[in-house]
Amino acid sequence: MELALVDAQGLATFETIQRHAHGLPIVIYTAAPNESQDIAAVERGAQDYLVKGRTSGQALARVLQHSVARHRRAADTVKGENVEARVIGFLAVKGGVGATTLATHFSVELARQTHARVLLMDLDMSGRSAACLLKADARYSVADAATNLHRLDADFWNRIVFVTGFGFDLLQAPGAVGSFDQLSGERVRHVLRFARTLYRYIVVDLGRAGPTSLRLLEELSEVYVVTTSGMLEVYETSRVLNKLQSLKLTENQLRLIINRVSGPSFVTKPAIEKALGHSACWTLPDYSSELEDAYSSGNFIDDARSLRRQCKQLVARSLGTSKDDPVTQPSFWSSSLDSLRRAFSPVSSGGRNSARSGGSREQIAPETQRASRAPLAANEQSSFPIQLNPPGY
Repeated sequence: MELALVDAQGLATFETIQRHAHGLPIVIYTAAPNESQDIAAVERGAQDYLVKGRTSGQALARVLQHSVARHRRAADTVKGENVEARVIGFLAVKGGVGATTLATHFSVELARQTHARVLLMDLDMSGRSAACLLKADARYSVADAATNLHRLDADFWNRIVFVTGFGFDLLQAPGAVGSFDQLSGERVRHVLRFARTLYRYIVVDLGRAGPTSLRLLEELSEVYVVTTSGMLEVYETSRVLNKLQSLKLTENQLRLIINRVSGPSFVTKPAIEKALGHSACWTLPDYSSELEDAYSSGNFIDDARSLRRQCKQLVARSLGTSKDDPVTQPSFWSSSLDSLRRAFSPVSSGGRNSARSGGSREQIAPETQRASRAPLAANEQSSFPIQLNPPGY
């Protein structure tokens, strides 16, 4: 690399490239001889410092070969010591499905269970929900990091992140500080790559599927796609899953969460899974009432006890530390169908019919009973009642 560039001069050029080409050997090949700069560059990690016009092609080739060999040997020596951060994304199929709330509570539990450095990066460009839940009042956001890539170092980073009261850092969304401009996905990807050198776990609230969030997919270890059981939400889920699979995300990387399950309803979990061609890793009851009480009390996180218990189990499963105890999941999927079966099933002679006064109500004929039960049986076997084969996303 050359140190004298149009937009950067001296060792600042080397340090910027070093941050964004993490793990690669760097040889400085410059037209500006400077002995003090030469020594400082090598002390800061450069493999060598060569001056143009004083180095033959053969010597340059030999230096490059030796640099690669030294770097490989050093990498083998420290292999396994430096573990790269695990990045977990939460993607909303539609606005208002609760992805930010889940990402925030997930981050809280992740920090509690791992006692490691955790970052929540909020990319919901126009909102500040995560900042509100965590009572963050910082002046900076991910936009400041993305527009100052040349300044990214540990000191600058510590000035722009907000240290929450739950043991993890928050890098706010641009909307939290009043900026609503769309960010370059490539710049945000560089910010994320830098953050991976500082944290053990990074949770990214991706917002909805857009140019910025889709640009980050290759950096993610797993993606939780958050939806609800509404017809429009399931339709959007189908489109999002098709898009993610076209981008080569594997089944192991894609995790579907069905949020705010409430019933009764004929739209069953198996029906949704069959329609989407993808199983749901988690279902969550509708905790709207509990969350409203928590918001009213001002304890947005601690008072949402039921949601915290669910996220505790979800984090444990993500980390591979969950026990074999049964997972508490919404009872809606079975209980609502059971109640509907009871409503449509014939009453036995020993049941309520036997206590009725004679002839007060007409006895339902067996044929009519079977006809009444037929729609339920059909619904149990059917997929989601709309076509989920949308055109290209």
